Amino acid sequence: MALMTYWLTVLASGLGLAATAPGVQAGPPGMYYAWQVLAIDTAQCLDLAQPALLSQGLEPVQNDATSVAGRSEAATAMFVCIENPAEVTTVMVVVASDNDEAALALQEALKLAF
Repeated sequence: MALMTYWLTVLASGLGLAATAPGVQAGPPGMYYAWQVLAIDTAQCLDLAQPALLSQGLEPVQNDATSVAGRSEAATAMFVCIENPAEVTTVMVVVASDNDEAALALQEALKLAF
């Protein structure tokens, strides 16, 4: 019980300090996307997307049934694969970064690597 009380006290103190710290002003990251329709299924789309992210130095952070994402210190990118009727998939790549030029360059590199 004493240990739990200690951790609750530490947590409350930390939250109190966080509430009094001045906020950091930052603009939202630029977000860019592109899409295309391909004659592949969702599994094939995801199989192509993962190496594309890795080829640009993006560490995997999320992978589910229809999307895969990766990030670096400067950017976050995600491929979304939406299967339409039998083996036709809409592929969307989304890139977000504080550096607009770097985001657009990453988007183009990902499209080429895909």
